[in-house]
Amino acid sequence: MKKPQWIALALTGVVVVLILIAPNHTGKFEDAEMQAKTTPPDIEFKIDSALRIIASEQPMQGILLLRSVAEEDPFNFRAQYNLGKFSAQTGQWEKVIERFEKVQEIDPEFAETDFWLGLANFNLQRPTEAKSFLESFVSREKENDQLLSEAETMLNQLK
Repeated sequence: MKKPQWIALALTGVVVVLILIAPNHTGKFEDAEMQAKTTPPDIEFKIDSALRIIASEQPMQGILLLRSVAEEDPFNFRAQYNLGKFSAQTGQWEKVIERFEKVQEIDPEFAETDFWLGLANFNLQRPTEAKSFLESFVSREKENDQLLSEAETMLNQLK
């Protein structure tokens, strides 16, 4: 072989080795369709990171990160939804209402919003509002058996 052929062959070998040892992205997107939408990937990454941190031993750091996403993008469904659920877990019922009213503004067709608003009003002892939201949830939701059962239990207690 001539010298230029050896050089081309050597360079090809180097390129192949570099490709093989290059770091791969092994992460898996939970919802590829969501990634394709208008939400920037870095926002989705922040939300995913926040949820992982919340599930770890330092939940407050995750909550703060999730709050920063909600402040940066107040119409981010996932941020508002998860902050609302975490508010419910800690009994911050006024915050639950605030977050899920925003969720409702973002997606009026999302039936689960009525459950969370009903739950918050139930716990704030606002029976008229609670009953209205819970009845709406029961009439609209057909898939989430656990939340349906909880909503029906609350409605029975309101009678």
